[in-house]
Amino acid sequence: MKGWIGWVLLGITLVVAVIGWRNSQPEPETELLARKSVCTGDKPCVVMSDKPNVIKTDVAHRRYQWTTSEGPVVVTCKREYYLAGAWGCASEVGATIERE
Repeated sequence: MKGWIGWVLLGITLVVAVIGWRNSQPEPETELLARKSVCTGDKPCVVMSDKPNVIKTDVAHRRYQWTTSEGPVVVTCKREYYLAGAWGCASEVGATIERE
């Protein structure tokens, strides 16, 4: 009995690790979703480039910094649930991402 519990826990740990690793990788689909979320305010704005200036990812978030006619905008995308679910994005005008 003890043997299979260890294997089950190892399997669960590996699945969570793979999901976390996949979440921390930038993907074109999330970048496109972030681009659509850049100019969502009341003021009209124009995105100045096709690609974000800075991309920073971790297990729970993907952050994209865009240059717009209104200044820098950081779009943070995260999953509906911590490691799973649909991606949703929110923008923050005037914020910047520090480069490492």
